[in-house]
Amino acid sequence: MAVFTVHEPPPSGDLMRDAERVTFVRDGFSWPALLIPFVWLLWHRMWLVLVLWIAIVVIVQWGASLVGEPAPLIAAVVIALVMGFEASSLRRWTLERRRFRFAGVVAGADRSECERRFFADWEGGAPASAAVTRGTSTAPSTVPRVYASPRDEGDEAHVLGLFPTSERSR
Repeated sequence: MAVFTVHEPPPSGDLMRDAERVTFVRDGFSWPALLIPFVWLLWHRMWLVLVLWIAIVVIVQWGASLVGEPAPLIAAVVIALVMGFEASSLRRWTLERRRFRFAGVVAGADRSECERRFFADWEGGAPASAAVTRGTSTAPSTVPRVYASPRDEGDEAHVLGLFPTSERSR
């Protein structure tokens, strides 16, 4: 199951343009950011992060070269792993700096299903129903509500909690 955080652009007055600019950031490890971080950062137009990443790589590699032979390789692997694990957080931070507003958390089988779920209730900046968590905070610190998919409707066996009991077993 894919989990995405959703970020709305600053309102421009044109609902269609705003809808096209809504950004879905997948939560989790990023293989492209691990394997080709320079290209990944350019692709997502994360200029400040790119400059900081280059500075960190140069400084860490310089320091590792002073230590000895295996240190530069170990440093490169560690930097790549950190980039892979933190890529989505860095992307959310960049969107926040661009004044995008955290709009919610959506889960689904894939990105297209998550987009359908989000846009089914999206009202262009107005609060949506309980299907998608919407916060006034700029960070995804609010607790997301469960977003039931259409195929879960009427399924009483689908339960959540530490000691779940379905409607059928009561």
